[in-house]
Amino acid sequence: MLTFDTLLERGRQHDRGSLMRLYDLCCAPVFNASYRIVLNEQDAEEITQDAMLKVFASLGSFAGSQRDFIALAKTIAINKSIDAFRRRRREPFFEDIDAVAAAPDEPDEDFSDLAIDKIKEALNALPDGYRLTITLRLIDGMEFADIAETMGIKESTVRSQYARGLEKLRVESSKFSLKDI
Repeated sequence: MLTFDTLLERGRQHDRGSLMRLYDLCCAPVFNASYRIVLNEQDAEEITQDAMLKVFASLGSFAGSQRDFIALAKTIAINKSIDAFRRRRREPFFEDIDAVAAAPDEPDEDFSDLAIDKIKEALNALPDGYRLTITLRLIDGMEFADIAETMGIKESTVRSQYARGLEKLRVESSKFSLKDI
């Protein structure tokens, strides 16, 4: 089995087998990150392909670990997904929020008692801005400042969207009875 560094070096030399292995390392996490934003399988597949092409184009200057490589591919995919999402939407992406809202003092809500399908259903029922901030924060592990920079909005807006989204998610999840789970 080839090490990541060997795959990377061979990929720089345009070895197709090595490029395919590098692609296989990233494909699932990149697709999943994109799909959670665009909510369309074909769009997520296209974004995954575009992101991987961009990563492969930068192989010559890449210096990092396998984890860094996957993170780079995911970051590119997330940015491309947000761009695609914005192009698709005609209404404003986020609510205008003048007041600075603090991040919730309590830890992130534990929804482990709900079935995965119910969580997805509740998350997808949220307004897009709430859904995206929660997805980027909880699932992709991005910091508020990074989300704000990626989205081109104020960090206070991200924090407000996150707090309001969690509250709406709590309300949505309270509609499920134990029989639903």
